[in-house]
Amino acid sequence: MNPRIEKLREERNQALRRRDALNVKIEKLNRKITELENTDIIGVVREKGLTVEQLTEMMDIMKKNPAARMPERFSKTEENDEE
Repeated sequence: MNPRIEKLREERNQALRRRDALNVKIEKLNRKITELENTDIIGVVREKGLTVEQLTEMMDIMKKNPAARMPERFSKTEENDEE
């Protein structure tokens, strides 16, 4: 067999192994990014004092009409904090 073919096949196999390793690394990075984004989202929700039900309702409102004004009950005020 032509030795150049063998050399090219080996080079291709090495490139495939590098690609597989990079794909694994990319997937790990994507998971870490998602985890940090989720942590940030939870922090914002808690900071605003929203319940899971309120967050769900807000998301439903925004999905139906992205330009909709949020009802006052979703606004955190000092009055709400004292309750």
